[in-house]
Amino acid sequence: MNNDSIKKIYQPPVQKQNPAMLGRFILIFVSGCLTLLLGGCKDFYDVDPYAVIKEIDFNKNREDLNASAFGMYEPLTHEVHKFLLWGDARADMVTTGQKEPDPYINEFVTNSISVENPYTSYAGIYQSIARCNRQLEKVYAVAQLDDKILDRDAAAFYAEALLLRAFNHFMLAKNFVRFPMMFSDHAEGIRYVNQAGDTLVRKVNHLSNDDIRGSFYYPQSRDQAIQMIYEDVLTVLGILPINYQWNRNSLPAQERYGRVSQAMAATFAAELALWLGDYQAASAFSNSPVLNSNHTLGASGTWVNQFTGSYASLHSLFLLGYRYPNSFETNRLQEFTSSVEKDGGRYFLKPSAWAIDSIFSKEPGDIRTSFSYKVMDGDTVIWKYIGSDNVVSMRPGYQSDASWHLYRSADAYLYKALADLMLSDYSTAFNFVNMLRVARGLEELDPAETNYRDRNFMLALIFKEKARENAFEGKRWYDLMLWSRLSGTNQLAAAVAAKYSAPRREEILQKLQDEAAWFIPIDPKLWE
Repeated sequence: MNNDSIKKIYQPPVQKQNPAMLGRFILIFVSGCLTLLLGGCKDFYDVDPYAVIKEIDFNKNREDLNASAFGMYEPLTHEVHKFLLWGDARADMVTTGQKEPDPYINEFVTNSISVENPYTSYAGIYQSIARCNRQLEKVYAVAQLDDKILDRDAAAFYAEALLLRAFNHFMLAKNFVRFPMMFSDHAEGIRYVNQAGDTLVRKVNHLSNDDIRGSFYYPQSRDQAIQMIYEDVLTVLGILPINYQWNRNSLPAQERYGRVSQAMAATFAAELALWLGDYQAASAFSNSPVLNSNHTLGASGTWVNQFTGSYASLHSLFLLGYRYPNSFETNRLQEFTSSVEKDGGRYFLKPSAWAIDSIFSKEPGDIRTSFSYKVMDGDTVIWKYIGSDNVVSMRPGYQSDASWHLYRSADAYLYKALADLMLSDYSTAFNFVNMLRVARGLEELDPAETNYRDRNFMLALIFKEKARENAFEGKRWYDLMLWSRLSGTNQLAAAVAAKYSAPRREEILQKLQDEAAWFIPIDPKLWE
């Protein structure tokens, strides 16, 4: 595949909602941010990715591209506490830990999120998207300046940015009532072609809000957005380097799992295919990471390492990692989950009693049960982000260096089980569940004593295993959404309502019967 074909392989969708706008402008964005113009949108469109880097001094060689690549991930590392709120606090496995809860955090726990809630801000995601777009638009210009960059190297950088952007767009699609998809680098200077065919440049502060909003693409439906994301991932699968051969060098382990990869792309594609009902493709995509010797389910004895170390060989596919002793990086997970005030803990969130009684295994030997949560001084705590082992040792105060996992090898195995189940390959689905159970210290389920040919029974079994595997990793809400899709019935409402006491349980059950209530609200003034 040559440079020209790579550059042409992705074309932004036609903006159907504003044909007059398209007639006037073909927008090409070159550097900067939108915040001055959007006024009330400032918190949501904080996308100034390179405020301190001068264009003349940057984007000249391979090292600059690599630095830009790392910069694409950086905004997400500051958002993990929000991801915990979005994906878990709203769901059934998490509740508030404080006697007098923080009001904004408690809005997620009680499913009563207001548009003013600061934790609904998706600024970090859009900042990451802006940096991805910046990389996409610079890769081939830099490749012309550095003759050490081979075609495949440039293609790899291009694919990395496209895949991370797709992942960010998927995060928006799963969470928000309404969201724009952003396909260009938003800039202080915008170059465009007018009706007469002349190329002109206008400063952003001379463009109207309508002009800027017209440069976004608003998907006609959530499914359309997911389909567009899926097509980006399919594009990437043929371009990304295999097994971390980046710039013809193997990445060290600390970097392997902190950047997107072929194995991550295949797992992501499998998840998207499940959402779109393409089960044959989902099964096939899952095979790639399952058969990749660099990624396995590991053993129960090593499962804890992916949370207590800065990275986790074999288990990890894609994570946001922190190395506090080396660079004083930190995240807020310790603050959100620890009940020890002197360590910086504010105990915002804890496991729900319902989750402990209904989700976690009562069978002996499950490493996930012994490490995911613990009772400490009378408080039930989420242990994954504060424990340094699966017994009693805790991390030092104010050193929240636990990795935040976005994809792990177990996800590929579970997506494989779901896809084959939906294809009526019950035996394979059952075998993949058993493989995961054995790897986590449990005994295999006996097929003679398990109704594994009952699709609804197996869906419940797989999603229960997924709940144990991914507990408190910001995934439960979306798993309940996916379960509802696959089963054709609303599984989310009853599951979430179960963590409440009456009469609140009945109120939540009725509220979540409406799928429109599954998404985080956005201030209407942002879209006027």
